[in-house]
Amino acid sequence: MHDEPSRMLGLAGLRITRVIVRDDDALDLEVEGVARGDRCPHCGGCELEIKERPVVGVRDLPLAGRAMRLLWRKRRWRCRGCGRTHTEQHPALPSRQRVTGRFRERLAARAAGGGAHAEIAREEHTSRYQVGRAMGSVALAPTAIVRRLSLDEAHHRRGRELATVISDLDRRRVVEVLDGRSQKVVARYLQSLPEGHRQAIQIVSIDPYEAYRQAIRNELPGARIVCDRFHLVRGANTACDAVRRERQRQAGRARPKGVRRSGQLATWRPELYRARRLLAKARERLSEQERRRLCELFATDPVIGAAWGLKESFRAIYRAPDRVEAEARLDRFLGAVDREMLPSFSSFAIGVRQWREELLAYFEEPTTNGYAEGVINKVKVIKRRAYGLPSFQSFRHRVLVACG
Repeated sequence: MHDEPSRMLGLAGLRITRVIVRDDDALDLEVEGVARGDRCPHCGGCELEIKERPVVGVRDLPLAGRAMRLLWRKRRWRCRGCGRTHTEQHPALPSRQRVTGRFRERLAARAAGGGAHAEIAREEHTSRYQVGRAMGSVALAPTAIVRRLSLDEAHHRRGRELATVISDLDRRRVVEVLDGRSQKVVARYLQSLPEGHRQAIQIVSIDPYEAYRQAIRNELPGARIVCDRFHLVRGANTACDAVRRERQRQAGRARPKGVRRSGQLATWRPELYRARRLLAKARERLSEQERRRLCELFATDPVIGAAWGLKESFRAIYRAPDRVEAEARLDRFLGAVDREMLPSFSSFAIGVRQWREELLAYFEEPTTNGYAEGVINKVKVIKRRAYGLPSFQSFRHRVLVACG
């Protein structure tokens, strides 16, 4: 019967001899081993005697919402044959540790979920050192063969080069975090992969960033590069908004000299500023009232209407049923840009022409960086909760544990 409470608490092989309630409402459980000494690990002798019984405090899982510590009266044995000493061991209480194995697993699970070390230590009534050791004991997932890769960048520290986050789009997990995003850094990582892993990579989804493209072309010549559609559509929206802001600035410059901005004769056009979000909204999501507002705006300023039409023309490319139709729509868009001669869209079209093949590859391999963007958001939450991660190794380990 004395062993029943120990079994209920998952401490089989130990006997609870006393329960102490501390002033801070935490619990101390005095425990001792029930097994007798077997053999001397040094000489194999059976004649053992207890030399001393030191008390070792070991932090354990909370009990009934209270922090709990085990006060283990550990027996230190002396062998009468060889005269050497050894201490008893228990699988739940690791040697030379101040926390139990299951409590360390609890800390590691919370840290792997993205919690800040200081926050976890405060809530679990332990030290940041113990949380850090628990986090360091988490084994990273082994590298597996990947068919579809995704490369995206994340901020590690302000003022430093962005880090590269490499994700497996099929298993939806992060496989590596690189310190930098240069062509040399990415190429070095790809060269470190086993030959079988490199041959297995068929598709790589990236942002329109030249260093990534060159590294993949050189190290993975058999892989198809797909440019993320979100960044390209965002570029079209940015070009449209640049036209709106330029028209607004032109209206401000046309104001007669000496006229106050708030005067009745001021030429600043507030309707352009108020329509900034409406111009970025997708055509299919516009309500009837919003359509009427845009028609009125386009009637007074045809240049804004032309910019909005170019933006929607580019978005229509991704609604094409196949690559042939997408290529025809892309050519029509580029021709319209040349006719309108809007500087922001002309600059955007230069980049689109440079990434034409990677844009059209989407219609044969519909792959995006959507999962990678979700990982970047999670990385931001981890950094915010931790108030920053100064060490890149710590940053890398946390991202791989939380998202790998």
